[in-house]
Amino acid sequence: MKKVLFVCTGNTCRSVLAHYYAARLAADQKLPLEFSSAGLAADKDIPQPPVVAALLKKEGVRDFSHVPQQLTAEKAAGADLILAMTAAHKARIAELCPSAAGRTFTLLEYAGLRSDDIADPYGRDDLFYFEVFKAIKSAVTAALEKLKKEVE
Repeated sequence: MKKVLFVCTGNTCRSVLAHYYAARLAADQKLPLEFSSAGLAADKDIPQPPVVAALLKKEGVRDFSHVPQQLTAEKAAGADLILAMTAAHKARIAELCPSAAGRTFTLLEYAGLRSDDIADPYGRDDLFYFEVFKAIKSAVTAALEKLKKEVE
């Protein structure tokens, strides 16, 4: 089972959207992949924006509940692939866990779509979340195609 870790800042929106969307797609395809997510500055007391659950529900993710998880060197070391939302996240992960540097990419970089960052929607309006999730869905779909070839 290949373990994929999505990382963003607070683990309340971008990495969560990628994590649960990827898990739903992989389950549909019966791929031997395990997904998790964490944040570089996660706070378990910061609630998920309601729009996150609503967007995931529209994509078939049921009974969604998530508590933000802090990224630790141990979590990074335990992942086979780490997909960060920004280049700054990628650099910070490499500082936190140097052994993970060779298996850490931005999500868009790994998906082969572009080399920029996925914007942070936290605190923005629902339309901005929708646009960010659209980019995440496209990148996750492309990343899963690449992962599918690796695990088959």
